[in-house]
Amino acid sequence: MTNRQVIVVNQFAAPHGVVGPTRNVDVFSRTPGWSPHFIGANFAHHAKTRLRTDDPRFTLVWVPRYQRNDIRRLVGWLVFTVEAAVTATVRRGDLVYGSSPHLLNPVAALVAARLRGRPYVCEVRDLWPESLVSAGGMSADGMVFKLLSWLEKHLYESAERVVTVVDWSEHFRDLGVDPVGLMEVIPNGSEPDEFRVEESREQLREEFGIHGLTAVFAGSHGTKDGIPLIVNAAERCPEVHFLLVGEGGDKQACVEDAKSRGITNIEFRDPIPKTEVPKLLRACDIGLHVVAPIPVFDKGMSPTKLFDYMAVGVPVVTNARRPLRNVISDDEIGAVVDPDDIASGVRRVVGADPDTRARWFAREQELIETVYSRTAAGKRLSMVLEEVMSEWRDGRSRTWSGRLQYRVRKTPSRLAARLSASLRGMTQASRVRIG
Repeated sequence: MTNRQVIVVNQFAAPHGVVGPTRNVDVFSRTPGWSPHFIGANFAHHAKTRLRTDDPRFTLVWVPRYQRNDIRRLVGWLVFTVEAAVTATVRRGDLVYGSSPHLLNPVAALVAARLRGRPYVCEVRDLWPESLVSAGGMSADGMVFKLLSWLEKHLYESAERVVTVVDWSEHFRDLGVDPVGLMEVIPNGSEPDEFRVEESREQLREEFGIHGLTAVFAGSHGTKDGIPLIVNAAERCPEVHFLLVGEGGDKQACVEDAKSRGITNIEFRDPIPKTEVPKLLRACDIGLHVVAPIPVFDKGMSPTKLFDYMAVGVPVVTNARRPLRNVISDDEIGAVVDPDDIASGVRRVVGADPDTRARWFAREQELIETVYSRTAAGKRLSMVLEEVMSEWRDGRSRTWSGRLQYRVRKTPSRLAARLSASLRGMTQASRVRIG
C-alpha cells in the first residue's frame, strides 16, 4: 500500500505525554498506509499552559493565552484558523483532514485543501453550534446561531467524507444534508494494550495516595460534564470516596460548593497526562461517566472516558441513559441511571456480588477488543481515506471542486493527446505526398 501524507488540523490535538485530547494521534498512529502531520496550537486548552513537543509529526502554531471562555478564547480560535490554513497550504500532503470542535478547525482544513487542490475530509466529534445552545452559550433564534448552522452545513457538503463518532444521520437530514455515502461512523475507543500496567494495585494506590472505596472521574470539568451532580452524589454516599481529576470552568465553583456543604469524601485534583491515566484508573474501584442533562447529548455520544474505564476493567456508573442507548445498557458493564440518580448507581455497583462483577468485566473486555478499540478505528479510517483518494483520482469526487480539479488535471493530457494525434496525421500526410 502506498504511504500517503495526511495533514490533520485540530487546535486541541495533543501529542502523547501531555494533557489534552489524543483521539487524532491515537487513531492516525494506527492508520495503515498513511503518515499524519498534525497542526495544533501551542497553548493547551485543558491545562491552560504553553504546549511544547519533540514529536516531529506536530507543528504547533502560536495562539494567545486565555483562562476563561471569553473574547480571548474566541480570538485564539480566529488566530489559529488563519495560521493553520497557511501552514497546511504550504505543507505537502495528499489529503487535508479537519477535526472539530470547534467549527473553525475544518474551515482551515477546507481552505488549505481548496488552495492545494487536494481532497478535504471533515471529522465531527461534537455537534456545533447546537452544543453551544444546549450549554446556554447562545440562542437558537439568534443570527449567530443561524450563521454557524449555515457554516456547519457548508463544511459537511464541501467534504468528500464526514467522519462522525456516532450515527448523526437524523441531525444531518435536519440540516438538509443527505448522510448516505457521506457520513462514516468511526466511534471513539481505547486500546487494551495501553492500559496494562506492571505495578500491582496496592503499589498504584500508594503511588496516587488512594485509600478506601474510590469512585473516579477523570476528564474535563466544564458545564457539560455534570460536576455538580457528582458533588450531590458524594453527599448522598458518604461511604465512598469521590476522586475528580481534571480541569474546567465549573471546577472551582464545585470545590467551593462541596466545602460550604461540609462534604469531606470528595477530592479534586489537577489533570494528569494521558499516559498516567491507566495507572490512576487501576488504582480505583468505580469509573464515573457523568454528563449534564443537555438536549444535544440525547442525539448520541461516544465518550472516550467510558472506553478508558472499560479498557481498565473497572465497573462503570453513568447517568447518560439516553445518550448511550446505542452503546451500553443498564447492568451490562455496571449501572446506567437517570441524570440525577448517580448515588443509587454507585450503591448498586458497591453492592454487586462477585459473579456480577465478573460478568461486567468480561463484557467490557469483549466490547473494547471487538468494537471500541483504536486499532479497529485506525483500520476503518484507512479504508475511508483510500476510498476518498480513489474517487478523487478517478474523477468521482462528491464535490464540484473535486470534479473541477479532475478536469484541470486531465486537460494537459487531453491537449497532449490531441497534439500528438495531429502530428501523427501531419506526418502521415507528408509521407503520402513524398511518396
